[in-house]
Amino acid sequence: MKKSKLLLVLLLPLLAAAAEKDEPEEQSPVVVINGTRSPDLQPYRYMLSGLDAFEDNHELAPDAQQVWFRLTLKAKAPADAMDGVTLRVSGKQSDIALPLDAGHRFVLPRDETAEDENADIVLNKKKSYFSFWPDVHSAGVPAGMRRLGDIRLECRVLVAIGKNYIPFMLRATINTLTLTTDWCGFKDFKLSVRAEAPLARATLLDGETRVPLTIGKDGKSYSVPVGSKQYGNDALIELELM
Repeated sequence: MKKSKLLLVLLLPLLAAAAEKDEPEEQSPVVVINGTRSPDLQPYRYMLSGLDAFEDNHELAPDAQQVWFRLTLKAKAPADAMDGVTLRVSGKQSDIALPLDAGHRFVLPRDETAEDENADIVLNKKKSYFSFWPDVHSAGVPAGMRRLGDIRLECRVLVAIGKNYIPFMLRATINTLTLTTDWCGFKDFKLSVRAEAPLARATLLDGETRVPLTIGKDGKSYSVPVGSKQYGNDALIELELM
């Protein structure tokens, strides 16, 4: 079995416990993560792992001031599920509102009490309708484009949260197999990223290089080669909507 295919097998617990994944393409060796989930959206401590990953890897997107988290709907959710939705950090003593902006994004504050009591991030609606996605945007990126380094940083935030669901020995095995603790930097690692509307095409632009990216079966996601060393962090992805 090729290393990349074996990696996919070993990462299945992460995909099952911490991600809502699409059906993989036939004989595809790449790992695709499509949004994290858990009871009560996420334990607060797990989300703090994402904040740590943002700070530790900030050089990937030095012009991004902070990481946001975007609340998203799963396919089975009713169209009006976002109406009136609220989020809170909730524990025995903690009660912190997480206001959502117009794009259904929130900023997660650090709170020592919430961390110590292992608080949860909870919704006022049916939790099985919702997931989330890290949102990193550098200043100055043209409209209709994404910066590759921003997506690479989103990947590291997402995987840092997801690793909380994986037993230590399995994490160690994956680290040994890939020769790195940075799974997003593994050469075959591709991240499936959702667009805001159906896509006609997505193209990676790095200098004179133009690389068509695979559009997902849902028509609203595209596969980004975050692990490839061929492309610099300042490479752009041009998104053409239907």
